[in-house]
Amino acid sequence: MSQISPTPETEKPFARRAWPDFVALGIGLAVAYGLRWETRDLVWSLWLCSLSVGFATLFAGIAGMLRSEGRMAVMPRGALLGGSLFYVVFFSVHFGAFHAGHSVFLQQFFPLEGVPEDGFGEAFMNPVLLWAHAIRDLMPAYGVFLIPALISEREQLRDAFGSARGPRGVGGIMFRPYANVIRMHLLIFFFAFAEAISLDSFLVYAVVYTVYFFPWRYLKNLRRQTDGMDRD
Repeated sequence: MSQISPTPETEKPFARRAWPDFVALGIGLAVAYGLRWETRDLVWSLWLCSLSVGFATLFAGIAGMLRSEGRMAVMPRGALLGGSLFYVVFFSVHFGAFHAGHSVFLQQFFPLEGVPEDGFGEAFMNPVLLWAHAIRDLMPAYGVFLIPALISEREQLRDAFGSARGPRGVGGIMFRPYANVIRMHLLIFFFAFAEAISLDSFLVYAVVYTVYFFPWRYLKNLRRQTDGMDRD
């Protein structure tokens, strides 16, 4: 089987699509280094990112559904708006509860000044209160992290907008934000381990940000493309 070396044409899609991810990685590292963040700052910035990107994904899906000409042709606008409202309420309570629960554990391991002793546990089933806490206690210090986070998650938002216009609607994309919740579970263990062995904070940033922002998905696509050329 012949080995085909990558050509500029096979490399071009990766370079063109992945450069924003490298910009996001650079911004994240620059912010962490410039502001002298500690591990706890990284933890809470990722929590805020997960909450914000999750809701952004939901609203992108709703916008896609409401702009779907096919749906408008078969469903009254009132039904679409009612369904959208249901998704917002259900998602807000359920997704917000996950993050409120996470905040309780994070505050125990990585206490942050200004955050209640039980994290945002009092907002467990109250998404409005949860957002009030997030905006008041976290956004001033960590809101800047949302810039690279949204750059990194741009395709998730675009896919949510496009997928919601299909037959499954916004319900088909509601599970996507929970991937960040699972990732947060794993990061909690990593952060606790890093803290226990006293890893340098910036080294922790570099590892986590590389895992978070590096465009691994494009490398997988490039590998599949190269493997396909090899089979040919």
